[in-house]
Amino acid sequence: MAEIKYYYLTATIKQMNTDFNIVLATTDPTEAVQQVFDEAKHHIEIDLHEIDDDFSIEKKDSLVSRFQKGDQDPLINSEPFQLVYDKTIIAEQMTQHYYSAYFNGKYDPTGIIKGWAMERLFNNYLKPLLSTTAIEGVSFKSGEDIKLATRRDSDYRWSININKPNTDDNLSSYYLQNGAIATVNNLNFERVPRSRDSQMEQVTILSDDLTDSVVWANAGISAGTELFPEMIVRSDLTGMFIDKKLGIVNFRDGSVSTNKKIFLK
Repeated sequence: MAEIKYYYLTATIKQMNTDFNIVLATTDPTEAVQQVFDEAKHHIEIDLHEIDDDFSIEKKDSLVSRFQKGDQDPLINSEPFQLVYDKTIIAEQMTQHYYSAYFNGKYDPTGIIKGWAMERLFNNYLKPLLSTTAIEGVSFKSGEDIKLATRRDSDYRWSININKPNTDDNLSSYYLQNGAIATVNNLNFERVPRSRDSQMEQVTILSDDLTDSVVWANAGISAGTELFPEMIVRSDLTGMFIDKKLGIVNFRDGSVSTNKKIFLK
């Protein structure tokens, strides 16, 4: 059987003070495939701009800024704000507040917004492209946050490398068809309570939802090596963490594994 050759369409969107990278894998890069890809990118760009307007704490008229000043209207009349607010409350509860949406006493969902936006836009504009002939997979990445999917019955897998903190040295590889992955280390973890005795350097979480991956990765850094393993077991988490004393620890569905290569559907 001849080896399948894949072609990749790529695009970068600069929004929310970061880069968003879209990749489409196809076996036949026709004009029709390019067109649906360009249309999806256009819609994502527009929606990211609107989300930034609504949730940026740097904009005085954003929904978050108004809410911080005591205006309850966003919570009552804005569906996106309601969805994000509910998501942050649930995230705090399920992580025992090792993830928190409050900073200096003010509601600040900055740490969850990018993941929430990527999950929402991926499902709205990228995942539907898999019904188009010859499109094998789509991925959406920003920093260390990645959402991806593969066409049903396709053998294509996305290769995701997890590097040692602040280096290009590969620690582990995931070969995924569908899912979401987030990696948080000491330099990019969000503003949350943190265990003083923690030797945790980096946490990677795989799940079905990018927002959940981001939340748990931040919670892992915050909770530290003594508490996070209990969360892994209780919540059936999958991923890996790096501890200064223990080194690399892999876990899948709440159980520890020593295999550095993990294949997931």
